[in-house]
Amino acid sequence: MLPSWIACRVRRFCYPHLRKRTGDNGAQSVKCGRPQGISVSYRNMVAKARYFTIKGRGMKLKTLSSKIWMPTDLREAWRLRQLLQLESHFIAGGTLWQTKWEKGAPQPSHLISLENIKILEAIYEKEDGGQNFLHLGALIRLADCLRYPIIKAKWPLLTKAVKTIAAPAVRNVGTIGGNVASTIGDAIPALLVMEAKIGCFDGDDIKKIDLDHWLNEEFKDDLITEIVVPEISAPPSYVHFYQKIGRREAFSGSVVTIAGIIGQNDNGTIDFARLAAGGGENRPRRLRITEQLLAGRKVESAMLKKVHEAVFSEFQPVGDAFFSADYRRRVAANIVIAELKKLEEKD
Repeated sequence: MLPSWIACRVRRFCYPHLRKRTGDNGAQSVKCGRPQGISVSYRNMVAKARYFTIKGRGMKLKTLSSKIWMPTDLREAWRLRQLLQLESHFIAGGTLWQTKWEKGAPQPSHLISLENIKILEAIYEKEDGGQNFLHLGALIRLADCLRYPIIKAKWPLLTKAVKTIAAPAVRNVGTIGGNVASTIGDAIPALLVMEAKIGCFDGDDIKKIDLDHWLNEEFKDDLITEIVVPEISAPPSYVHFYQKIGRREAFSGSVVTIAGIIGQNDNGTIDFARLAAGGGENRPRRLRITEQLLAGRKVESAMLKKVHEAVFSEFQPVGDAFFSADYRRRVAANIVIAELKKLEEKD
């Protein structure tokens, strides 16, 4: 684990020895080690690759040999992305990229930091068409999702999911937009069953896309601006659950991550079911076949067996050196059955 003085600088992309430098276009006003904005000429700050030793530990870390661009609005960020293409990446908290680089992933030539785009830090509730929605700007820190009382009260499933992501120091830096943009983030299964949408800027306008659709399509060039989560309108008798199974209790990568919302009517019949599963390097997906199987049924032994078989068949993860695909499928099916039994006991 990195010393606290380094961890607190993760937001600065782990460049504790970054010095003020300018590009070829002349001097740029810099305060606290970063430009106050960039002009149309795309001035930049250069992170020179160097090594440094942590005193008393003998540990060597390598900084990135990347140009860091600091746009101040969406259009400027978009123009940069179009100009630099595949040599660039959008970046916010940087926690996901940090872990990838530590594992030997290639470093990009350009990083387009979004931290100066203030519109991405908005968080508010809004009613639309008689339904209440939570709007989370892409730069909202994961820790903020735990601090807002309104999220705990009306979107508790999101709170449950965020609590399982990494450690507090990482949640203080990592963003909800980055977690979604990774396509494998631990918050995604919960957002899927809440039928969240994401706002994407395409160079001209911000369009709303169902998260489920976005995960199944390729929107590589789109800039995520916000996550929009409707308030759950489930029957009074319902359970919502979120389970992350890892190799250890905390600060661990996911083996299986599963979320669900299941509700019954007064007759004990299930009339509301949403399930999603992911984990590891697998993109989370809605388990729609299993959802259809649950609809209109009562929780009983024969039904539970069919549901277990349905989850095992529908969830198709990829295994790795530690856990096979079959193991992940079996764990996911067992979690769904356990939660259904809770609903049966509640009834």
